[in-house]
Amino acid sequence: MLSIDSVKSQNVVPNSEFMLDKLRLNKVMHGIEYETYTTTTGDPFIYRDFHEGDLTLRNGETYRLEMRYDIYANQMHLRNKNEIYAINYPEKLASIVIDTLSFIYCNFVNSPEQKNSGESSYFILKTGGKCKLLIKKNIRVQDAEQPKPLQDAKPAKFVHLGDTYYLKQEGESAVRIKGKKELLHILADKKDELNKFIDSNRLATKDLEDLVKIVTFYNSLQ
Repeated sequence: MLSIDSVKSQNVVPNSEFMLDKLRLNKVMHGIEYETYTTTTGDPFIYRDFHEGDLTLRNGETYRLEMRYDIYANQMHLRNKNEIYAINYPEKLASIVIDTLSFIYCNFVNSPEQKNSGESSYFILKTGGKCKLLIKKNIRVQDAEQPKPLQDAKPAKFVHLGDTYYLKQEGESAVRIKGKKELLHILADKKDELNKFIDSNRLATKDLEDLVKIVTFYNSLQ
């Protein structure tokens, strides 16, 4: 397990009062030993280095900052004067744009039947509009391996998993799409039109570019 040890700090990013806790990487918490980022091989970030981007709050305020996304910790990191911070209140965010990627933070469920999972995450915004197509990045840590005959010990490592895709309607949680059935359930108000469009164009709901076409078509019907 990896840990991030946060402590209160008055040295916050200027004009961003919600960035309250200074982020300290590779530390231990409460005297319990944790495996750290420095002893785990691989890369848990989208953009290992910090890139300039625009952070917009729900109140419309926008800040130009150096940022990166930590997939494993599900945290957006900010750098200011060589200090690294985490956003403690991501629900105050409207969007974050880093290079060509736009991120939003929202609640999500893993099936249309699930009313409220209590979970939330950063997502990459692939398609905007009434219905948004979102990408969730996934990662896990593969445990370290002890040495064996004719094999050296292997450190723990980050393993990037396949992306998962979600649809988000206005004012609702994002819902994971596992297939055509879930998609048509989420977008039931245009079910017949979508079903015909998907079949006639031989589109697959597990293919990202096909999903872009489907969601774009759905939004055009509004």
